[in-house]
Amino acid sequence: MLRLLLTIGLILLTAGCYNTNEMQGHTNRQDIMDMGVQKEPSPTTDNPRSIERVGDTWGLKQDRDQIRNAAHTVPGVHVQRIIMENNHAWVTVSTDKKLADDEKEQWTKDMAKTIRDAVPGYDVTVKTEG
Repeated sequence: MLRLLLTIGLILLTAGCYNTNEMQGHTNRQDIMDMGVQKEPSPTTDNPRSIERVGDTWGLKQDRDQIRNAAHTVPGVHVQRIIMENNHAWVTVSTDKKLADDEKEQWTKDMAKTIRDAVPGYDVTVKTEG
């Protein structure tokens, strides 16, 4: 009997020490009052990749232009096609002069590195025609 009373007393003691105000999911009166209050966002942002500036400072068009500009830094190169999907870019270029197979392979690697340096967020594959 004594054991039962001690167990019940221990349960009541620990239940009384429980702080329900700190529990997850708890909402107090101030939280409810703040739900309808609209906080004014700052009209200007310093983030150049903000959603309002798509097309001005970042996006697929800008990435495609950077890839084209990087490829054109190599003399005698003409960009035929740029295909972008997720984080991969396939670039097809042509050259003014004919290249031997081993020369073409090294030239393609160098071109891919040049483009990758300009647009580091993409895995670049270069195909050379000519």
